[in-house]
Amino acid sequence: MPIVWEKFSGTEEEVEKVKYAGMEEFIIVKNTDVSQAPVWPKDHSYFLPGFFQDSIETIYDFEVRPDDVWLLAFPKSGSTWTQEMIWQICNDLDYERSEKKYETETFTYLETNYILSKQVKLPNILNMLRESKSRRFIRSLLPAPLLPKQLWTVKPKMIYVARNVKDVAISFYHYYRNVHHFSGSWEDFFDIFMKDRVMFAPYHTHVSNFWHIRNEDNILFLTYEEMKRDHPNVIRKTAQFLGKSLKKEEVLELADYLSFSRFSKNSRINFEKHVDKFQRDLQTTLPDADFHFVRKGVIGSYKEEMPKEVIEQFDKWTLTEIEKNNMDPDIHRVFCDI
Repeated sequence: MPIVWEKFSGTEEEVEKVKYAGMEEFIIVKNTDVSQAPVWPKDHSYFLPGFFQDSIETIYDFEVRPDDVWLLAFPKSGSTWTQEMIWQICNDLDYERSEKKYETETFTYLETNYILSKQVKLPNILNMLRESKSRRFIRSLLPAPLLPKQLWTVKPKMIYVARNVKDVAISFYHYYRNVHHFSGSWEDFFDIFMKDRVMFAPYHTHVSNFWHIRNEDNILFLTYEEMKRDHPNVIRKTAQFLGKSLKKEEVLELADYLSFSRFSKNSRINFEKHVDKFQRDLQTTLPDADFHFVRKGVIGSYKEEMPKEVIEQFDKWTLTEIEKNNMDPDIHRVFCDI
C-alpha cells in the first residue's frame, strides 16, 4: 500500500495548539506513489485528524463509478455553494425535488466520519455511498494524492473549486471555532494554518495539485471569485462540462436561486440544521451566537478581520511556497485573487 502515515508528534505546546473537541491526535500522511500524476510533489505530506489512521487505506481503495460527479476543494473554498449549482444543473433545475432532500442526500461528504468528535452521531458514509444508486454526487476535501486511486483511471467528472487563501483562513477559523470548538485564539489558528497544521493542509499544495491537471478533459477548475463576479458565465461553463444545455433564462434563474441573499437563508443547504445537531451531540452551545456556516459570501472579507501585519505574513508565505515548490507562477492569482 503506497499510503504511509505517522502520528503527529510535535512539542507539547504544538500538539495542544492543534486540538479541537473530540480530536486530540493527528497524523501526517503521504502517498509514496504519485505515478498517476507525475506533476504532484513526491515528498509532500498532509495533516489529518487521527481518526483517519484506520480508514485512509479504505478511502484510497474506494470504488469509483464512471458516472459519479466529484466536487473537490480545500475547506471553506465555496464547495457548499458549488455543490448546489452542480446538483441543480445535473438534475434539470429540479428546485422542488431538491427542497425535499437534505444537503447530504444530494451531495455526500466522503470523509464526514473522520473529522468530527465521536460524540457526533453519524451514519457510516462509505457504506451509504457503496449502497447508493447511480448517479452519485460526492464531495471531498482530501488532497488529490489521498483521494480514491480509481479517480485517475475511471476518470469521472471532477470539479475543483479554489479560493483566496486569506478568505479561506478567516472562514476556516470561524468554522474551527464554532463547529469543532477549537479553543485557541485567532493568532493561534493563523499560526497553525501557515504551519500546515490544520486538517487537509497544506493549502497551497492542495490547490496546486489540481491546478496542474486542470486541462484534463474530466476536470473543471473553478474559483470562488469568478463565481462571485460572473456566476452566469460559470453556470454556463459548468453545464457544458457536465454535458447539459441551459437556456439563457434558466442560467439567470439558477444564478438568482444561488444568490447569497437566497442561498444563505435556505435551511436545506446552509448547514444550519447540521450545526445545531453538532451542538446537541456535543452538549454545548456555539462559542459565537451569531455564527452561520454560510457567513458573508463576499470577496476579500479578510480585510475586515485580518490585521495588516498578518495579511503581509500570508502574502509572504504564499510567495515562499510558490518558489519553494516550483509552482507555476500564474497560480499566484488563484491564491491571492489578483
